[in-house]
Amino acid sequence: MVARIHFETEEEKKEYVHACDADFESRLDTVVKQICDLEGLRYLTLSGPTCSGKTTASEKLISEFAERGRRVKIISLDDFFRDRKELIAEAKDGKLDFDSDKALDLPELAAFMKKLQAGREVDVPRFDFNEGRRVGYERLIRDDAEIIIFEGIQAIYPCFTSLIDDKKHTAKVYITPLGCLHFGDRIISRREVRLWRRLVRDNRYRSAEPEFTFMLWETVIENEDKNILPYEEDSDFIIDSMLGYEPGMLKPALTQILSQINSASVYYDKSRSILATLEGVEEIDESYLPEISLYHEFI
Repeated sequence: MVARIHFETEEEKKEYVHACDADFESRLDTVVKQICDLEGLRYLTLSGPTCSGKTTASEKLISEFAERGRRVKIISLDDFFRDRKELIAEAKDGKLDFDSDKALDLPELAAFMKKLQAGREVDVPRFDFNEGRRVGYERLIRDDAEIIIFEGIQAIYPCFTSLIDDKKHTAKVYITPLGCLHFGDRIISRREVRLWRRLVRDNRYRSAEPEFTFMLWETVIENEDKNILPYEEDSDFIIDSMLGYEPGMLKPALTQILSQINSASVYYDKSRSILATLEGVEEIDESYLPEISLYHEFI
């Protein structure tokens, strides 16, 4: 995808943002309508690597199903995370693991899935990312007419998909930026785009310093190569979440965040490389984002 990085006026920037979002909405709508046309659908798994746009896709699915008179419940697999203190205690070589199946409370998840599929009342855990721990439960009463969407990175993992008994009435949806982002003489990989998104999101919504995000990114990559990418093509539906305005939209926040990293940090060179890549890119104000934009997940 080619990203536009120079504009004549602020109005041009705003129009470009809206055009990019409209293009994504069109891609998303096409897939969502195909999914909603499936007969006998009971379960959806909605997965994708970190910062791919899963929340926006799930909201769109809920809206489309509602228009067709179908009720939906979202179950976030993030709520089945183990407490951060436990993961820190188990960290090897200082590397925290928040993305592999070891980050999940698998016994609780397995018991939950068994009760849910038996049509029993279940308690859904709620995980607070700022506190890094489970903070309570919410009662869920299963309605056979409802569609259950399991949303999260781990929704593609065999350790989870093996817990779904009714494969015939289950669809697998995968969302991720596809291809590379081209701007000027620069070509940025889809993985690098997601790193930029995550640096901003984690700092803004999860109180994470950039060095912490860089440290986690090493295990994120290892986990994706092992547990996500091998199953990417097994999905029934794939949604491309790349947007043309990403460099300009992320630049203001990245500039502020990455300037916190001093020359003594092991991530100094990486932070300066990102900032150098963004040189010459015109900043785009986040106020130009439409209300329903995917980018509200990160900005």
